[in-house]
Amino acid sequence: MADELNELAHDLLWTWQPRIENLFRTIDPELWESTRQNPVLLLSRLGVEGVSRACEREDVRAALEDARAARRDYYDRKPRFMDAQAPLVVAYFSLEFGLAECLPIYSGGLGVLAGDHLKATSDLGLPLMAVGLLYRQGFGRQEIDAGGRQIEVYTENKGADLPVRKVEGVEVEAPMGNRTVKIGVWRAQVGRVPLFLLDTDLESNPPDLRSITDRLYVP
Repeated sequence: MADELNELAHDLLWTWQPRIENLFRTIDPELWESTRQNPVLLLSRLGVEGVSRACEREDVRAALEDARAARRDYYDRKPRFMDAQAPLVVAYFSLEFGLAECLPIYSGGLGVLAGDHLKATSDLGLPLMAVGLLYRQGFGRQEIDAGGRQIEVYTENKGADLPVRKVEGVEVEAPMGNRTVKIGVWRAQVGRVPLFLLDTDLESNPPDLRSITDRLYVP
């Protein structure tokens, strides 16, 4: 059961399929909201025993069956583009993808549009893969300090708490001036569309190169 829930949590199909999202909301409504609607973090904080107890409830069992049906219906439907047999896969690059609040790799309209492109592409079955950046701190959240001034607060995003998975054994290199930066790769699954997120926060990089993917749109 835990493995199945984990798979549902890591398939971002839930971000536009309310019957799947409802499963996580039903498991623990308060925790769902406090984790910024993050199913991966919700399951992690509940732990195996907490998830098992939740799955004993009738409302959760009913929501799970509905989520299973929604996911099955989605992937069993074969869009007409699936039969196009296109010889190439389209690569879609963007600095941000707005898919869910719990994956803070977007800032505004550009990111939301890019995220919607991936969802629509999945619906249509187009041959596309996306490439972006995994920001360790993402966008800043605005707060008011003791002096009444508006400030930005950045929090650390841990890969294990996000609906992404590390692509193990994959590390690429890119030129950076007269140096070379090493890049790790994470994968988010957006329905039928894979989104690969590049990450320079590797121990093999010097501090200034590790910080390349720290924040989105720093001044």
